[in-house]
Amino acid sequence: MGEDFFKYLPSEIVVNIFSRLPTRAAMACKCVCKPWLGLLATPEFANSHMSRSVPSIAGETHSKSYEVIEFVDDLGFNFDEEILGDVGFNFELPFDEPIHSSANGLIFLSGDDRGDLILCNPVTRDYIKLPSPRQTTSKDQLAFEKFGFGVSKTTGQYKVVRIFFEKPPHGANKNECQVYTVGTGTWRKVPLASQHSFFDNLGGLLFKGNLHWRVIEKIADDLVEWISFLDLETERFSNFSAPPYTDRIKTYLKTPCVLRDCLCLCYTTNDRELAIWSMKEYGDERSWTMEVLIGEAFEGHHVCHAFPFKVFENGDILMECDRDKLFYYSNKTTTYHDFSCQDDLNMEYISMTMYSPSFLTLKNFVMENVSSF
Repeated sequence: MGEDFFKYLPSEIVVNIFSRLPTRAAMACKCVCKPWLGLLATPEFANSHMSRSVPSIAGETHSKSYEVIEFVDDLGFNFDEEILGDVGFNFELPFDEPIHSSANGLIFLSGDDRGDLILCNPVTRDYIKLPSPRQTTSKDQLAFEKFGFGVSKTTGQYKVVRIFFEKPPHGANKNECQVYTVGTGTWRKVPLASQHSFFDNLGGLLFKGNLHWRVIEKIADDLVEWISFLDLETERFSNFSAPPYTDRIKTYLKTPCVLRDCLCLCYTTNDRELAIWSMKEYGDERSWTMEVLIGEAFEGHHVCHAFPFKVFENGDILMECDRDKLFYYSNKTTTYHDFSCQDDLNMEYISMTMYSPSFLTLKNFVMENVSSF
């Protein structure tokens, strides 16, 4: 009866109806009949669903297994009921590489020690192993390597960015950049605007169609901090100043993040408080604003990098710390709570990313060798 009912509706209305379903329910609809399976594979449905996709976090619960936790803006953490958010769905990945980042439901995995570079969609269960950009470089010759992944603002192209330094004789004795546009099958060199020292372990933060890194430049006898960003549309690098230095900042501990639609830097002060610099007007260096959260941060645990995922309407904050633990800051009690989503106690770190589920299929990238899992 349901199928016959949908048969007589205009396709745009059917797409609108299905795109309002929770991700798990929409995934189940693919198994009902071939017409629904075909409908849920169309770009029209994928785009409509993506526009309503609930911002979530994909977190590793045990090796290669993940939960997608969906958040509601007015939902804070209830420690009595142990409720943090709704588990949208679960998935498993057949890869050893950890999650690096995500954009529009596509997850980029980047392995340490010259591992594979993988792009996958856990909803459609397809993936691409990107060609290696390290064709002539041995492990000993590669001084450092950092990645970013995102989507351009106008053309909607998905791109992986590699910033690296090769030692002579094969290297150019300077930082270099390569860009891989998904669907082309090749890496291209892109000029860097300047030769800064890239500072972040967690780099390539996507915001406003740009990928951001913290960089350090030596000017005279001083070290000056900048935010270097690559416009994924024009593939040009630019810089703007980081927040002004104060004695309370441990410079090397600052971590870039996005909170409440602002580019931010998060760190622990010398007084063991959590501080967040927010750029209220993107690109305006004068709009950096600092907020300090009172109370001893992280219940006395030593933390090098704090990466906030979510600020709730009541001011509570969920954050990942040093890739091995989660903390929740209660704005009401000004206290921090340590908890973990991990079931496997042998895991060395948590593989997590901000994630919005989508039905975008990698098979749209015709030049890629797409596999299923």
